[in-house]
Amino acid sequence: MTNMPRILLVDDDPDISLALGDYLQQENYHVEIADTGNAALEKGLGSHFDAVLLDVGLPDRDGIEVLGELASQRPELPIILLTAFTSLDKSTPPDILNKAFAYLTKPYQREEIRQVLRRAVLGAKKSGSQGMTQSAIDEHSLHFPSILQPSPTSTPKVEGPHYQLSLDEYQRLAENVQLMQFAFDQVPEAILVADADKRFRFANQAAYNILGYSKEELEVLRIPDIAPNHDNQRYEEHLNELRQGKTLSYYTTHLTKDSRTIPVEISVNLLNFHGQEFTCAVTKEMPSQPTPS
Repeated sequence: MTNMPRILLVDDDPDISLALGDYLQQENYHVEIADTGNAALEKGLGSHFDAVLLDVGLPDRDGIEVLGELASQRPELPIILLTAFTSLDKSTPPDILNKAFAYLTKPYQREEIRQVLRRAVLGAKKSGSQGMTQSAIDEHSLHFPSILQPSPTSTPKVEGPHYQLSLDEYQRLAENVQLMQFAFDQVPEAILVADADKRFRFANQAAYNILGYSKEELEVLRIPDIAPNHDNQRYEEHLNELRQGKTLSYYTTHLTKDSRTIPVEISVNLLNFHGQEFTCAVTKEMPSQPTPS
């Protein structure tokens, strides 16, 4: 428990606090909850936390006011705003809003929370600064390959100059995220990216449609879960070929959520991102049963 990053979750909605708190605990965070601005200040200033998730709409005090006080007394503490207002930057003084590490607009996705928290905690531990490094921006700016972040067991590589990311720059990157995700979702073939542990780190809408899984369901699956003909030795042989710069194409079968076996043609490339290897498979459903490879 003591080695788990400590997160202060500030939200007056008990349903949101319970659901988000449970999710973060599953992601190996220690979570404490505050349901008012005063409680957030008491806990945030009286105990150590690695990051704060702060809802803007609180019953006793404005969340922006809480942000300002926390940031002024704990400038090293990453504070992530949770807001339902898309025009927040127009109604809030920039000098206050820019004290936030990031902000997420409701309804946010769990993957967004996971990525931002990971970046915040890593950044706080490495430098104690709220500024983003170039590698942190690279990780957060795109869903593909932003999901291709260093795994928790790996040491991320930090390259490039350190500089502050303004709110306007952050918003432009957020727009790039949406555009990139939209673009990949328009591709008719399924795209699946897996890490060295064979766990899926990215999929487009076609992959969800073909396999029948939701985003949350596919995130916890690994290649063998959908590939009934998966063989570890053949997989390693394929990896060695990919490391030599080759592109692999072959026929096999995939297993859907409802236990149907579907024939597919797969083209695989090897990606190297932040010192880690990822396989990127473009999958096309075939009209007839191929010979598995």
